[in-house]
Amino acid sequence: MKRKLLIIAAIMCCAALITTGTIAYFTAQDTAQNRITSGNVAIAIHEVGDDGEPFTDVVDVVPGDNVTKVVTVENTGANPVWVRVAVEYVVNLVEGAVSEFDGEELSFDFNTTDWTYSEGYYYYNSILEPGATTTALFNTVSFNIELGNEYMNSVAVIDVNAYATQSANNGATVLEAQGWPEP
Repeated sequence: MKRKLLIIAAIMCCAALITTGTIAYFTAQDTAQNRITSGNVAIAIHEVGDDGEPFTDVVDVVPGDNVTKVVTVENTGANPVWVRVAVEYVVNLVEGAVSEFDGEELSFDFNTTDWTYSEGYYYYNSILEPGATTTALFNTVSFNIELGNEYMNSVAVIDVNAYATQSANNGATVLEAQGWPEP
């Protein structure tokens, strides 16, 4: 009887070991892969002539003429931006000619309602949303009526350079914004 009992106990132990090896548990596993992509800042300058087409070089200008040159900036990026623009010009005289005007040959009808001038730049007063375009910085370039013969065959070169920086987390106004690209 003891032997029988011992055999039954051994069989039960073996059965217990076998069943523990076959016990299954419900399990699960999951992996999350997240991507956070930064936005971008991109702008384009648009210059339009009096025909509504992109501005092209104008010839045969005389003192007192007004040339239509509408300058705007479009936000072509994914994020809202602050915008500033530098406008510089030089009048290249014919070799040997001397000018007495020195910087007063041309004038512009700058929009001082939507733009603020400070330290060499015109700052657009509003945040420019993606896909939006500023109001015109200026519409007309005027040639001084008092320009004399020394300006015959001269060439006026007007450079318009626009810069943008993110508006999010970057100042409450355009004049407080930081991180402007270097000219």
